[in-house]
Amino acid sequence: SKAKLLDANLGVIRELPVRELVNNLKVDAKNVATVVFDGIITQRILDIAADKKIGTIVGTKMGNITKQPASVEVWTRDDLN
Repeated sequence: SKAKLLDANLGVIRELPVRELVNNLKVDAKNVATVVFDGIITQRILDIAADKKIGTIVGTKMGNITKQPASVEVWTRDDLN
């Protein structure tokens, strides 16, 4: 389970275990434009992405999302097939 943080040119800023994704984004999301990870997209991840101005999240599938931020584009495995 890996996560990749990408810049606006889709260059890899860093790669980390999915379990560290939330804390890592909270602490340092500088220049992150896209997050691609092998895991479930949660409300918490979307809220952090909106707060940190991350435009795109790509994950395995959607969790229980009550409020989809308009500023965050979301892609799941089904969208990419």
